[in-house]
Amino acid sequence: MTQRPLRAGLDLVRGSVSLILLRVLLVLLAALPALLLTLGGLATGPARQPYFTDVQGRLPLFHLSRLMDALPSGLMAVALLATALTLLGEQLLVAGGLAWLAPDRLSHGSGEAAGKVPSAWRTILAHGLGWLWPMLKVLALAAVTSGLGLLVIRWGFDHLTRHGEVAGYSGLALRVRLPALQALLGLLWVALSGAWAFWCRVVLVADGRRTVRSAWLLAMRVMWRHPLRGPLFYVLVTLLAQLGSGAVLAVWRQTPPTGVGGALLWSGTWVLALVLAAFLWHWLLRAGRLLYAQPALADLRAQSDGPIGVWAALRRLVSHVWSRARKTRRGG
Repeated sequence: MTQRPLRAGLDLVRGSVSLILLRVLLVLLAALPALLLTLGGLATGPARQPYFTDVQGRLPLFHLSRLMDALPSGLMAVALLATALTLLGEQLLVAGGLAWLAPDRLSHGSGEAAGKVPSAWRTILAHGLGWLWPMLKVLALAAVTSGLGLLVIRWGFDHLTRHGEVAGYSGLALRVRLPALQALLGLLWVALSGAWAFWCRVVLVADGRRTVRSAWLLAMRVMWRHPLRGPLFYVLVTLLAQLGSGAVLAVWRQTPPTGVGGALLWSGTWVLALVLAAFLWHWLLRAGRLLYAQPALADLRAQSDGPIGVWAALRRLVSHVWSRARKTRRGG
């Protein structure tokens, strides 16, 4: 087993290209309805109005805000549906990709040894469908964890702000530093929740577990033992992928395309940015599987898949408190 999982994760293996293409196709197909609706709305509305067409160069921000108001009314619903489908497809591909990138299967898979080479697309989709429900549970748990953490951070800073107003904090501290610190802590918490969810998915698929609660705790222990190669690696790779897509949008904003050739050039650039993001995503999955397969984590992989007994403990606690309360009432 390689001792450099992050470096080895960059290597493409059989089926890697299929996995990357599936990721790109997911984003393209999810964005296509909203894109077509937007283009149709622009062609029949703002594209015919001199208020927008007579502007030289890129549109000012005020014109852009007016342009958003002129978009089709059903665009928001289509965008929300596309987001939901993207999240659903993401869970399927993550689970299927983690199953396909298993180090032991890639090194000496039984089917390949017998001369039967399975189809990467079929295997990824089949495993993804089989793991879809646990992946959705992880997604819901991550959303709840992120939301609760943000509420706690907001509550704490609201109290700190009120205390600062009474204690005479400066306007710079109350209006700039505290909000900036709150935003930074909020982003950090959301990033850690995302890393937590990712390693929970790795643990589930790698060990063949079905109990999300036990995998959740094991994911915490993986992150604790490998803070750099665990949560920090996830955050940096995710941030790098988002910065790549954001850079394309920023450059397009500065130099908008003119004519059919310019539009095709920028469309190709956008697709290349999607391919780069998909490659980074593949790197994350493969490095995660290789890291979790390290001998140092063998004791975690040996943990049972049984429930951790939270609900049973809560039921016992409630039953104990209730019985004590009844005895106290009878004694009184």
